[in-house]
Amino acid sequence: MSQDKLMFHMLSRLDRFGHEKLPLQIIKEKQSYIIGHKRNRFSDGSEFLDKACKLTYVKSNNIWKLYWMRADLKWHLYEEYQSLDDLLEEVKKDPNGCFWG
Repeated sequence: MSQDKLMFHMLSRLDRFGHEKLPLQIIKEKQSYIIGHKRNRFSDGSEFLDKACKLTYVKSNNIWKLYWMRADLKWHLYEEYQSLDDLLEEVKKDPNGCFWG
């Protein structure tokens, strides 16, 4: 699946998720994808990405790794998934409040 198709697939699975005034954004960073909400800073109004989670595909093992950012501002492994759809469903449900608070 091409990167554009992959990003479209992720957005369509998470469509209209979260707050209607905070659009979802996905960015590619090296071998990973970061999902979050586009927000404005209170101080100067500039835009930034409020990161919710990071997804990394490991081709050699054919798995997706899901990461969440802890209070130390570092990414920590949340879980590994065989399918991207299962991973996105976990992000959507967020049973532990790790991604969306």
